[in-house]
Amino acid sequence: MVHDNDALHFLIKKVGETEIALGTDYPFPLGELDSGQLIESMDYDKSLKNKLLFQNALVWLGLK
Repeated sequence: MVHDNDALHFLIKKVGETEIALGTDYPFPLGELDSGQLIESMDYDKSLKNKLLFQNALVWLGLK
């Protein structure tokens, strides 16, 4: 779980962009009020943002 641009960038470098998926703290307001706000704010291309926002989770769940 990260709530910081530098931490997200570090995590991507350490574990790889296919190993990270968006999650939530719901119902506990520990981080973003709008899920995905940090990812959307990053200067990443649309392909990487889509991996982090939903594609990696679909792969992990075995869904298309």
